[in-house]
Amino acid sequence: MSVTLNRIGRILWNVATGAEESRQYPARAAEILRRRVPGIRSLKPQALADRAIEMFWNGLPTRVRSWKYTEDLGRRIHRRASRVHPRGGACYTRFFRNLPQLGLIRDLALDMAPGRPVKIVSLGCSTGAELYSLVWLIRTARPAQQIQALGIDTAEECVQAASRGVYPFRVVEVAGLSETSHERFFSKQGKTLVVQDWVKEGVSWATGDACSPELAARFGLQDVVVANNFLSHMSAERAEGCLRNLARLVAPNGVLVVSGADLDVRTKFVRELGFIPVTAKCEEIYAAEDVHAAWPLYAWGLEPMDRTHEDWPARYVTLFRAPPMVGMAK
Repeated sequence: MSVTLNRIGRILWNVATGAEESRQYPARAAEILRRRVPGIRSLKPQALADRAIEMFWNGLPTRVRSWKYTEDLGRRIHRRASRVHPRGGACYTRFFRNLPQLGLIRDLALDMAPGRPVKIVSLGCSTGAELYSLVWLIRTARPAQQIQALGIDTAEECVQAASRGVYPFRVVEVAGLSETSHERFFSKQGKTLVVQDWVKEGVSWATGDACSPELAARFGLQDVVVANNFLSHMSAERAEGCLRNLARLVAPNGVLVVSGADLDVRTKFVRELGFIPVTAKCEEIYAAEDVHAAWPLYAWGLEPMDRTHEDWPARYVTLFRAPPMVGMAK
């Protein structure tokens, strides 16, 4: 497109700073795009604004995207995406999706008081890949460790699939895995991988809502609460309320794991409820998240880590130690 960077910048700035809220989209952007891009005449105003932003951002050199002022603009774009794009989740995950994070959860779980079972719950467990991965890591490191693991999801079909522990080769959960990828994890049965019984032992599944105030009363306090990759599909207000509800589920000095949440919401939650960021492996864990490429164009994209941010541990860390008596928080 024969449009100057300055002109595109003004267009993008107008879009990113909220013009879409009043339906007053930049007329010049619409004119340029409709004239220059085939098939764009049929786009509605919001889709047109999305396309203008996408073309601008994707046209920036990688070096320019790393500039501080460009990243500030990216945060504005991301806030807009979070504001105007529809929310919604998907009923799947992957085994060992973030191995550094799972490894740190294992280490913290094994540091807990010996001689008793470690109680672990995975909220939004989907089809069970994350919880099974964690249980396998713990039992591989310490075979005698007792575990009481629980997976909870709102979707009955996900809970049933997790309980079966049977994954066809074609599904995304087992992409790149085989029955020999991890010792004694899977057995091959026809065109499926099946989680072995010794991994399933002590693991149960239930339907439930992470936002339900009955959660702690129903399931009891947990040593490890994993709440990954579903809060970003909620509004900021609902996500904050859900996080506060999950805080009641964490045993005193227990661990809360939260990836895939709005960073401003999570920072506020950590600050106000006194959760303590676990900074070990934080950069490795953050880099292992697979949604960086989606930022800033999509609400679920993850911004680059900025250690100059005054609240950077609360903002970028995904594991938090609960303060004493947090399970009693109101």
